Amino acid sequence: MFSALRGLVVLVVLAIGLMPAAGSAGEGGPHVDVVVVDGVLEGRLVDFVRDAIEGSDASLVVLQLKVPAVLAADAFDLVSLMSDPPIPVAVWVGPHPASAYGAAAAMVSAAPIRGAAPGVSIGWAAPSVAGGPDDREVVAGLAPDLPAEAYDGRITVGQDPVPGLIDVVQPALGQFIVALDGMSLVVRGVEVTLATAQRGSEDEVSPVPVRFIEPGLIDRTLRLAVSPEAAFFFLVLGLALVVFEFYAAGPGLAAAVAAASLLLAGYGVAVLPVWWPAIGAVLVGVWLYVVEFQRNDLGWKSLLGTLLLGLGGLRFVDAAPQMTTTWWVVVLVVVGAALFFGFALTTVVRARFSTQTIGREHLVGRLGTATGSIAPEGIVIVDGAEWRARSTRASGIAAGDEVRVSAVMGIVLEVERVE
Repeated sequence: MFSALRGLVVLVVLAIGLMPAAGSAGEGGPHVDVVVVDGVLEGRLVDFVRDAIEGSDASLVVLQLKVPAVLAADAFDLVSLMSDPPIPVAVWVGPHPASAYGAAAAMVSAAPIRGAAPGVSIGWAAPSVAGGPDDREVVAGLAPDLPAEAYDGRITVGQDPVPGLIDVVQPALGQFIVALDGMSLVVRGVEVTLATAQRGSEDEVSPVPVRFIEPGLIDRTLRLAVSPEAAFFFLVLGLALVVFEFYAAGPGLAAAVAAASLLLAGYGVAVLPVWWPAIGAVLVGVWLYVVEFQRNDLGWKSLLGTLLLGLGGLRFVDAAPQMTTTWWVVVLVVVGAALFFGFALTTVVRARFSTQTIGREHLVGRLGTATGSIAPEGIVIVDGAEWRARSTRASGIAAGDEVRVSAVMGIVLEVERVE
């Protein structure tokens, strides 16, 4: 009964998480939908924003932008939608220190109502997609009011409006919504007057009911890897745990974490403008660590692997200036990988197989039993402890066969079949 109840609770939680997060709004009266666009703007987020605008029944939709880079050419659809929205739409870049770069800058300029918090930065409009070609002519056609200095640089919003870019400067979202009360705009040939504020006792002014709309659980999970540092971290973590599971003999919790990490890393690599030699450097660096680990030694291969991991992390994407890698995060990941392969992995695997830390040479000549086929690798039991073993495919070692240890290579035994 209790297990069934737990299963029901999990299903309910997942169902709630898959739905867009929304706050309550007043029924029957005017209300505002706030669509939260926080982070890199990629394909799934573009679809979410478009659907949120076209499917809204609010009297006003406010896009709260905090977009450091745009990764999808479909973002031009949002720029066009800002130019001719089906309902009243406003854009607010904030709170500080938010930014709107690439095509997001064009979205701000093309919106019917444009707002921002003091101190935010808007610009780097060309290329519109990070790492893409210079397409300023296309951007200028969709957002003709965008200031020229926003193409090759960024504009920091002060206390005053910015012609062609920002009409209303307010430090907080609630203040921005209240400031729009009574403003008129034309929506597809129809003039609309906004009612975004309500007045209470003692002349208190507050926004009308606001409903916050955010991506669902799946989108929020995938977006964990949509940054150079995060994708690099998940890639290294996934590869390290795959190596751990291989030498720890048998799938476990680490295998599940490795699969999830590589899934997130794969999504990040798929949407980010990665520099593919950097991916190669990461893979070669991990391989060099594995080679040294098998020899139970730390030498020049480990040093070279560390350097390759650092290079791969720092050059993970080719999308400056909209998107750059935070160097200190890369350093932490590389140091963690070096410690894992140099010390933690060896300690954990030794403990897993109940091996001694020194004096394994006494195992040479000992007899053991294969727990499965060894072709060319598998598991044997020697002196009551499990060991990872290696032989040749021609040895014909099967489960239950008696084997003899011929050599010890780090934590791997070289074995041969006893006739």
